Amino acid sequence: MQKWFLLSSTALIIPSSVLVYLIDPLRYLGVPRRCVQSICVFILGYAFKAVWWVNPQIRVHVQFDANEHGKPACWDDIARTGTAFALNHTSFWDAFEMISITPLLHLMQMRTLMKSSLRNIPVFGGVFDRVGHFPVYFKSDEDGNFHVDKEKQAIVSQHMRWHLRLGGSIAFFPEGTINKTPETLQTFRYGTFATIIEHRLRVYYVVAVGSEKTWAPRMAYGGLPADIHIRIGAYPVDFDKDSSKSVAVGLQKHMQQVRDEIAAEVAAAEEPRRRRKDPVSEAKGAKTLGIAAPHAAREAHATRATA
Repeated sequence: MQKWFLLSSTALIIPSSVLVYLIDPLRYLGVPRRCVQSICVFILGYAFKAVWWVNPQIRVHVQFDANEHGKPACWDDIARTGTAFALNHTSFWDAFEMISITPLLHLMQMRTLMKSSLRNIPVFGGVFDRVGHFPVYFKSDEDGNFHVDKEKQAIVSQHMRWHLRLGGSIAFFPEGTINKTPETLQTFRYGTFATIIEHRLRVYYVVAVGSEKTWAPRMAYGGLPADIHIRIGAYPVDFDKDSSKSVAVGLQKHMQQVRDEIAAEVAAAEEPRRRRKDPVSEAKGAKTLGIAAPHAAREAHATRATA
């Protein structure tokens, strides 16, 4: 499965990346940069979606958390502009996942924040700039070190403000890095939440459970069979009262609750299947607890009757 995932990803994404390189110079011929970026997003969006389509062993289940007004019930209830999507980050699959489940019309308006060093990946790294994503210039690649180069980041912030003023949306990982203990969300970084408050962006959470099963953090590439369960919902923000810190803290608490609920539901659904697959262990467990298995009870009854 993993070899097929690697082969299909390479066959679909690398040619698409090369095509994006060929299209990018159109901006030097007078085609608006934003239009060129949209074309590039269209090409790569379908390439990433295709990776998911040809890897059916990765099963994704999406549920929308409707509020008291019944929204959102589907992607049509989520605005394509002026929106921020916050995702928990447990795997390299997360990028494939978000692109796979998001309609193309939403993707065309969406940009993300990404570690600047990812742009150094041969061939593929250069497409991040061409689709308009925003680099984050960390001073160090050390885990847990989130200090940024303020001078470089100030320029990026200007570009992001321009994108949002034109009606764009953003998707980001508030944990800042892949979480190696996915059961508990890492502390959210406050930086992007200041942008959310400044531009009064609608906030939606995208909480996934199981992504690390198909592509664990320490694996070079993914593709293992997995069921990934995702819940998407709106998180209310009072822009006149809430601060970036209070929104970050509140959203983290809520996303943790959602994650725990998903995990509990998955465990409850898997328990009957586990029992059917392993009846021997169930019988052993019954003996350990001093409970006779059915056949043992019948034998004991027969012995007493003979005596």
